[in-house]
Amino acid sequence: MHVDSNLVTHDTHTRTAAASETKVQAEQEKEKEPLCLENATPDAVPLHLREMLSQFGHRKLSAAELLMLLIYLVALESGFVENQSYLEKRSLLKPVPAVGCFHLFNVRLLSHLPTHYTREFEDTAFRMLLRTLLDSKSAQEPPLMTALQSSLIAIVLGDLMVVTLSPVAPSKERGFSTCLSIGRFVLNVQLEPIYQRFCKLDELSLQLRQNLFQPMRAQQLLALDLHPHPSLLGLPSEVYDEIFKHLNKNQLNILANVNWKLCNYKKQFKDRRPH
Repeated sequence: MHVDSNLVTHDTHTRTAAASETKVQAEQEKEKEPLCLENATPDAVPLHLREMLSQFGHRKLSAAELLMLLIYLVALESGFVENQSYLEKRSLLKPVPAVGCFHLFNVRLLSHLPTHYTREFEDTAFRMLLRTLLDSKSAQEPPLMTALQSSLIAIVLGDLMVVTLSPVAPSKERGFSTCLSIGRFVLNVQLEPIYQRFCKLDELSLQLRQNLFQPMRAQQLLALDLHPHPSLLGLPSEVYDEIFKHLNKNQLNILANVNWKLCNYKKQFKDRRPH
């Protein structure tokens, strides 16, 4: 039986073109995929959200428990991790600098793990122990472990969820809290895929970051003498001289009142400054 080589070649080219087109479409879909929760839409959500939801299979989750999972995802994106997950995967986690908090590798790695939290009083209270991620190896030492831990508690009151984030004992630092409307962020309807029940995730992410996670992380880092925001501290003395020479006497005095380190730099600059 004779097979036309032209037909074989054409068929091969067709399959190759189809495979290339599929690959291009997959890459385009990947590019459209949002990296964090605040950029999610009803049709496109971050991979780590889908991974976390897939752990529960066909188990029916209440609106309150779904909101708790969303809160934990914002915690992951804010540089926190559930404590047991941290102990299991800390050797694989990437360092998170003090001036940042979101690391995509860490978030996706941790979203594959079972989410450890306790449910109490018929799903009207949820509790989770969090740990703050840092880039400092010294933060893994036992004396600093409790300084980087915090207790996340969510209590359901009707359609509201009161969420608190508090330091663990023996810390005397303050805690933070916020109140969420469950129905505002999780629709009380049965939709598939389940993430289509979520709405206003940008608002949820902003509220949780501003009221809970950013204040707690900043408080913990400052207690360890780390700087959670870019600052003038830690620059070479030559750089201070370049900055200070553009400031007048009044501006230098204002800068010196920020903290004692800048005050010392100002005095040293004054001694070196030509008269």
